[in-house]
Amino acid sequence: FFFIHYIFFQELSPSIQKRNTSQSSKIMRISRQTLYATLTLSLAPQTIGAVVYTENLDRCLTAEEADEIESALANGETVDIFPDKVQPDQSSYWDISYHGTYKILKNTQPDVDTSYLLHQCGLPMPLTETEREQFDGVFEVPYSGGLLVTATTTIPNIEILGRRSQIKAFAVDENLISSPCLSQVVIPAGKDDGSITFLPLYNDTAIEEYVIEHPDTVVFGGGFDTNKRSPKQKIIISSVGESPQLAKENGRDINQAIFEWLEVYGSMFNQERLAKETVEETAARYECHAENAAILSEERQRRRQLQRHGRDLHAGKHPVVLWAYHTQEYDGTDVGWDVGECPNYYCTYATHCHVEILNSTAGSVDRWGYTYMTDEEFMEFGKNADVWVYPSSDWNRLIEQKADFLSQFKSVQTKEVYDFQMSGKDAWFEQRLAEYDTVLLDMCDIVDRDVPTDPPHVRKWFRNVFDDGVGSLGTCSNDDEEYMPRVTECVRADETPESGINPEPSSTSSRNVVDSFFLCGLLLGVWSGS
Repeated sequence: FFFIHYIFFQELSPSIQKRNTSQSSKIMRISRQTLYATLTLSLAPQTIGAVVYTENLDRCLTAEEADEIESALANGETVDIFPDKVQPDQSSYWDISYHGTYKILKNTQPDVDTSYLLHQCGLPMPLTETEREQFDGVFEVPYSGGLLVTATTTIPNIEILGRRSQIKAFAVDENLISSPCLSQVVIPAGKDDGSITFLPLYNDTAIEEYVIEHPDTVVFGGGFDTNKRSPKQKIIISSVGESPQLAKENGRDINQAIFEWLEVYGSMFNQERLAKETVEETAARYECHAENAAILSEERQRRRQLQRHGRDLHAGKHPVVLWAYHTQEYDGTDVGWDVGECPNYYCTYATHCHVEILNSTAGSVDRWGYTYMTDEEFMEFGKNADVWVYPSSDWNRLIEQKADFLSQFKSVQTKEVYDFQMSGKDAWFEQRLAEYDTVLLDMCDIVDRDVPTDPPHVRKWFRNVFDDGVGSLGTCSNDDEEYMPRVTECVRADETPESGINPEPSSTSSRNVVDSFFLCGLLLGVWSGS
């Protein structure tokens, strides 16, 4: 009875779970999954025993712990030193399986198709040498060596997990790095003392030579790398390679799918728990903001319909957003207009904010394998849009060159044109992926869907090109400063005090209570019948 009471109490109070992993190695993990596993073990007489940790280790095993685990494995006991596990919920291109003392990580993006063996440090390598050779990389976890960054999209993930100090080299343009702590503290100091190296861009040979000289290095590569399997210390991250079309077909959200790759990074450092919690908390805010936008859109639509008589017949329609930018050759010669195509991440934002986004694959200009519109085609396509998102940083150049042309656009006349420089020139290509919930709030804000938040939301990404200056991500004072995403908590529009609607209990909490009662009853039945 005491055992059952202990499990039930711990399930209802996860916050008091023991987090110190430096000691015990045989304490049962307290979670819903482990409770089911415990019941299974109790009904499986062929299992001699089990070694189950309370959380993933942030260190290597001691020699004593390793001997204990090897002895347990030799005796046929169940061993699980990775109780904190992750699986993709939104992402399409990664998978991970757990095998007691090691993990197998797979990147399934077409044209990538790589696999990696991640094994707990302090133990001998698992599997046979022949079996290990089938993997594209073999790594000890938690990984504690140096990191080589080949894309700025990697940076927020590393910082969220508190691994900034492990970055030792970059194969990206230094001027494109927006992280305040990296750009203002770590890189300047590292260049002075030689602890940070910048490699030539787009040079696989330089990366391979660096890894030969620094064998304790993991390269975070991308799905578009020309050499995906060399060096052996490379792990391909396909977050930005996630397919919007595939996400749409499978009923998934492309923005959540991209950020869910944080869990892949977490698996390298045994930080699945932190990664999963961060992913879930961000998704919860994002979905709450989207639900609020739906409520506000419906209410605004109803009110506009009541006011239609005597006014514009289109007053009840959703706002129309134009997503497009102008491109030129290096010598300044016009190429044409690159307009948004759906499905894509920005189309998903528009859907959640309940606005219409103009999208097209049309255009008579064929350049570099892409299609662009001429000025005339673009005028016809987008001049009547209510809001224009200009996803580039050269609006000032454009307005100087094409002032008369642009003055014919409704969005220019009403000064409803926005670029992505509210947090700086290049942060959009770095930190935006980790703040997709904030981007959604920005999108809803510029289309008059000011959803309730605490505190009231202030745009952090979309900058009004007529009224706002170019912003920044702020400052950093020391290299170990914790990464703090700029979140705005959601306030349910239909659960405010004025609405008279009381919020329902968390579905997760309710499920935990039900599961606990169910398992306690089941365990009591097993106990009384034994």
